[in-house]
Amino acid sequence: MNRFWYIIKRLVNYKYWLLASVVSNIFMSVFTIASIPIFIPFFDLLFNPERNNIEKSILGPNPGLKEYLNYQLSRLIEGRTPEEALIYVILAFFLTFLLKNVFRYLGAFFITPARNGFVRDLRRDLYHHIISLPVLFFKDRKKGDLLSRMSMDMQEIENSIMNGFDALIKSPLIIIGAIFIMMVISFKLTIFALVLLPVTIFVIGGISRKMKEQSSEAQGYLGKLLSVLDETIGSIKIIKSFNADKLFISRFDRINDDYKKVLTKLLWRKYLGSPLAEVLGVVVISVLMYYSAILVFQGEIKAATFFAFIYAFFSIIEPAKAFSTAYYSFQKGAAALDRVEEIMDIKNDIFNSNNPIGLKSFNSFIEFRNIDFKYPDSDEFVLKNINLKIKKGEKIAIVGLSGAGKSTLVDLLSRFYEATNGEIKIDDYNIKDIDLKHLRSLIAIVSQEPLLFNDSVVNNIVLGNPVTDEDRLQFALETSLVNEFVESLDAAKNIIIGDQGTKLSGGQKQRIAIARAIYKNAEILVLDEATSSLDSESEEKVQKALNNIMKDKTSIIIAHRLSTIKSVDRIVVLENGKIIEEGSPQELIKSEGQYHRFLQLQQL
Repeated sequence: MNRFWYIIKRLVNYKYWLLASVVSNIFMSVFTIASIPIFIPFFDLLFNPERNNIEKSILGPNPGLKEYLNYQLSRLIEGRTPEEALIYVILAFFLTFLLKNVFRYLGAFFITPARNGFVRDLRRDLYHHIISLPVLFFKDRKKGDLLSRMSMDMQEIENSIMNGFDALIKSPLIIIGAIFIMMVISFKLTIFALVLLPVTIFVIGGISRKMKEQSSEAQGYLGKLLSVLDETIGSIKIIKSFNADKLFISRFDRINDDYKKVLTKLLWRKYLGSPLAEVLGVVVISVLMYYSAILVFQGEIKAATFFAFIYAFFSIIEPAKAFSTAYYSFQKGAAALDRVEEIMDIKNDIFNSNNPIGLKSFNSFIEFRNIDFKYPDSDEFVLKNINLKIKKGEKIAIVGLSGAGKSTLVDLLSRFYEATNGEIKIDDYNIKDIDLKHLRSLIAIVSQEPLLFNDSVVNNIVLGNPVTDEDRLQFALETSLVNEFVESLDAAKNIIIGDQGTKLSGGQKQRIAIARAIYKNAEILVLDEATSSLDSESEEKVQKALNNIMKDKTSIIIAHRLSTIKSVDRIVVLENGKIIEEGSPQELIKSEGQYHRFLQLQQL
């Protein structure tokens, strides 16, 4: 029920569509119910064909609801021959069904924008929330699982919840109205029928609760499948070169088989719902017909009333089945909604402070002061008591073995992570007090693996800038040497580079990433092993492009190839998360410490 009200709250933006649908469904229910008592004069005519004329009905001084209803129905055919009366009854019956279906269509017509809007809004909110979460969140999550929640779970919500939502609204209206007519026709029969219904509800409720558990399990397996598929596509060259096909096939088949088993059990229960509800309904009707026939034999009710009552009860079965199916679907969709809400409930712990500073440039320095860092699920510190001050315009290199904490240190500067202890300052401002957008606009990053999008060269370069400055763009193309493989600006606008830039070489992709950094024109440049994956020829061209953009920038360079950092002002050596050496290249060579040993190893 909490999920039902959650959906209602999310539908508030579509309240007029929803209200129009509810009103239409109310009218549809009214005309569905109105068709039931019309059968009384029809059966009356059918069981009394010998009458030549229909007698005029008389309403007593204090009529009950049943007497008043019979009086109004008899007025439809009074004073007419049975044949004429039959035509009037059939016309009335046709009119009620026509109006019922007109309002049935209107109910579906009005609910459609609300239903699709609900799913659109939920998908939008999920995407907005995911993109706002810190980088640390994505280190612990499989991409396939997130894709499953964004796509398959959303599809399940649309199919299971929103398709059933309409039935959950209109079916109870028809059921309540039909029960009301049944009570008017025969209170005793209605009570007898209602005593039998709780058994049906109890059985159906037990199945639906199990469905929700299995549905959540099935969606989890689907997320694992998508993760394996994503890894396979992204690493296909590695898989083939290491002959790891069988390993990945085995992994995929195992998860696929588990998914099939869970989904089979889930669908068995789903398909059991409607037939079981119908069988239980027939059992109830069989008992009810037997009891009703006894009342007819005893003269307590007329045969026409008996058939009208049975028709009224039959009119409950279809909406009850629809309600049952919708309830099953709702439970299945609720599991998908829970998986979506699990992501939505994750709090973003990297956010702006109250009244953040809109810093558009800095004047003096960047300082890491007493910085410690460890991941939330780990007891081991990645960085330990880091103290480092970088002057504006200075070019420093950070070197060390893999896992020393080099990339983590620069990630802290952009607040991709928060330091566990200590503070980072730009000028005299703690970066936690600087507006996040302003902070990140100060920094341009060129990483080892250039991240490109399936778009044009230009759109990859001007990323994050709503208005393109063509002079700046031309300068970026030339300075990064992208113009060596893109002939003109017009070509750059039209060439689509493929997923992750698959149509380009490694060097070409890296130069586009450098052009992006040039176009951004940020004051702080971070080069995270920007040339380590390139061949010698590509590295020479990319290094030339990098030298072009480091002029007049504060540059932080993470490097494995020490030949690329000969011209820096200062080198910082990290080991096991600590700064063990710091100084100019010449000073560190003379000291014959760790940097000197790295240099000797690379010269061998």
